[in-house]
Amino acid sequence: MDVEITTVAGPPGLQRPEEDTVDEAPVGQRRNNGTTPPTTTGAGMEVSNHTASTLSRSNSRTSSNSELEKELIDLEISGNGGGNGSIHNKSSTLKKRISSSRTPAKKAKRVRFFRNGDRFYTGSTIPVSGERYRSFDSLTEDLTRLLEDSVTLTGAIRTIYTLDGKKVDKLEDLEDGKCYVCSCNNEGFKKIDYNTTNTSIVAATKNTNRLSRLIRPVSPIKNGSNGTTPLKEIASVVHPRIVTLIRNGVKPRKILRLLLNKRNSPSYEHVLTAITQCVKLDTGCVRKVFTLSGVPVLKLADFFGEEDVFFAYGNERVGNDDFELETDERKAVQATKKTLRSNTTRTGPKPKMPIKSHNDTFVCVDETVLNGVISPDSLPLELQAKYTLGSIIGDGNFAVVLKLKDKSTNVEYALKIIDKSKCSGKGHYLAAEIRVMKKLNHPYIIQLVQDIETINNMYLVLELVRGGDLFDAITRVTRFSENQSKVMVKHLASAMAYMHALSIVHRDIKPENLLVELDKDGNVVLLKLGDFGLACEVTEPLLSVCGTPTYVAPEILMETGYGVKIDVWAAGIILYILLCGFPPFVSPDNQQEQLFDAILNGFFDFPAPYWNNIGDSVRDLIINMLQSDPELRFSSEDILDHPWLTSDVVDDTRDPNGYRIISNLVY
Repeated sequence: MDVEITTVAGPPGLQRPEEDTVDEAPVGQRRNNGTTPPTTTGAGMEVSNHTASTLSRSNSRTSSNSELEKELIDLEISGNGGGNGSIHNKSSTLKKRISSSRTPAKKAKRVRFFRNGDRFYTGSTIPVSGERYRSFDSLTEDLTRLLEDSVTLTGAIRTIYTLDGKKVDKLEDLEDGKCYVCSCNNEGFKKIDYNTTNTSIVAATKNTNRLSRLIRPVSPIKNGSNGTTPLKEIASVVHPRIVTLIRNGVKPRKILRLLLNKRNSPSYEHVLTAITQCVKLDTGCVRKVFTLSGVPVLKLADFFGEEDVFFAYGNERVGNDDFELETDERKAVQATKKTLRSNTTRTGPKPKMPIKSHNDTFVCVDETVLNGVISPDSLPLELQAKYTLGSIIGDGNFAVVLKLKDKSTNVEYALKIIDKSKCSGKGHYLAAEIRVMKKLNHPYIIQLVQDIETINNMYLVLELVRGGDLFDAITRVTRFSENQSKVMVKHLASAMAYMHALSIVHRDIKPENLLVELDKDGNVVLLKLGDFGLACEVTEPLLSVCGTPTYVAPEILMETGYGVKIDVWAAGIILYILLCGFPPFVSPDNQQEQLFDAILNGFFDFPAPYWNNIGDSVRDLIINMLQSDPELRFSSEDILDHPWLTSDVVDDTRDPNGYRIISNLVY
């Protein structure tokens, strides 16, 4: 059964004021700001700045006839004082402009543009005409400037799609009154219901949802900062978190959960809009929010404090008994919080890491175990001419990996040779791997340098990283410190955020597919993601079951459809392993079905003594990365925004015995 999963929303924003979006002035035209000195005529008479500006814009059709005629009268009065040829010429010019302005211009098309994949942004409407935009590129440039004031863009607008995903290449293809989707850089079209999302609340929130330019979220493509305080305040207040919402209505009331982050919560009004979309009140928009104790929530910071349960109301009256929870409501609120037996002691032997799987991409730590020899003459001539072949440094089910050295630069690379005969029936995976890797260029992703295909083999020249894979590092160290884990998770989350912005899902993130570099003291300084054999582009929910059992997300097992957030689940498993040396979901008898049952159940703990002296902040991050509901699970960008990664302060909320420390009190 095909079930649609709504993936993470792109950067949300609210509709720009109409006066910002429907300005008819030609693109790039500068308005006089009052700083230009008066223009002097040939007779030594001064013409006002407004008149000089009007004359310089002789091709503009935006001035009214009455304004032009007034300018003409002023010039004729000036000319009567002492006839001047210059004034006569300007007078003739104004007469021609008045005549041409009475000729009706071609009406501009009013077109609405949405941000690709953003179900929160209500879109911006602008007039599109040949006079306003001389080329398709000028339109995309203007759309970039327009949207970056309302939403967070990952790059410049490059592509425009119809609502059914067809690419638009010409201005003439845009239709009056229709809606279109703007895409940045190489983003693929994301199919969601742009046309109906938020339409029920746009009218009701038209005035309250308009944001000052000073508090709109910053776009990463902007250079520098506007220097305003509110943006810094938002960055310091907002962090990703899951809140519980109690929907106003007949008791027992409905209990829901919502993920708040910098993309849907850059302002108080944005949070109300997100809550409105979640709770769907019968009375329309959410106008009032209260804490569990009945205190009104009046500012953005209140949503990111100690309280995480809120009542949502419209304009209806609020009674004192509204804040009293019935037994069923209280149980429902408690059920939304994942049960964690964090202070329990695990009995029996310590759980073990799963057995290492074959690795087709990375180097082996011990090169002496591989004695195979491949003749340089067997390589394609193009590779023979450019590189010197080294020893075999890794192998797998379908491939062997060797060292290469560039003859001109002496830079070393890894050569992955894939036996096509062993990939029978899986050729589409190989083609997808190469296609995906060619699109990726990121400091924490293994770079594909060159690919060559022959009748029997596929040759991939890859970036060489020397430290071995993370699985071997875990085997040697058993567990890492929080600081070491922070470095690795930050690099992994950065790589995932880059991929997911391009609608690419890896589908096999695990320690074997992560390569690390170590400093002279053995500390991890770099982590890179590789082996894109199962990676693909996501245009709709995926249904194929794939991955490695220990790291597989519950929605894959349920076969209801999944998206890019399965990578976040796998990263959460890896973070858990880094800190304690074993995965959160295990099977006591090493049976795969028992493991899958544990994953689908979704309950795990932080048992002593393995989690003693590990702080609460990283535990909170793991809990949010391992949410069974993909809509509540953190995105890769949420991981990067979490306080555990953004703060340099060491988390010392736990003593060596695993008890929490607050104000010198242990409990």
